[in-house]
Amino acid sequence: MADWRPAVASDATAIAALARAELGDYGEAAELYAERIALAPAGCWMLVDEADTILGHCISHPWRRRAPPAMHKLLGSLPANPDCWYLHDVVVAPPARGTKAVERLLPILSGIAARHNVVTLALIAVGGADAYWSRQGFVATNGGADGFGADAVYMERPVATD
Repeated sequence: MADWRPAVASDATAIAALARAELGDYGEAAELYAERIALAPAGCWMLVDEADTILGHCISHPWRRRAPPAMHKLLGSLPANPDCWYLHDVVVAPPARGTKAVERLLPILSGIAARHNVVTLALIAVGGADAYWSRQGFVATNGGADGFGADAVYMERPVATD
């Protein structure tokens, strides 16, 4: 079974390759993923099997609600007073789909957000993924999806406190 492990800087190239393969134009450059890992290592995770084969990733970080970072742009720094934990990318490759990998990841992210005194998880769902994220407790919220495509949906959910 695949498990989540913390991402490290040397994972950035593999993350970019998987993102491009699974997300197409939404996939970003390795430099961007390396920056996110450097800025918010606690929010960056790799889904790997027993042989350390990469089957997915999560790039997330503290940010501001309804104002996600622009695609394909470096952040430079994180906001001083974040009010959400932003899930920039969550990718699970086909061989790991159906394993509840994201369901196992969300409590990890909720715990990290809570330790940073953030009470909201946020993301942009594209390509019809909003139905999936709705099943994970995310709710479509006005604002925040400009520049992400016509089908993009900004979504939030409270941080789980279990």
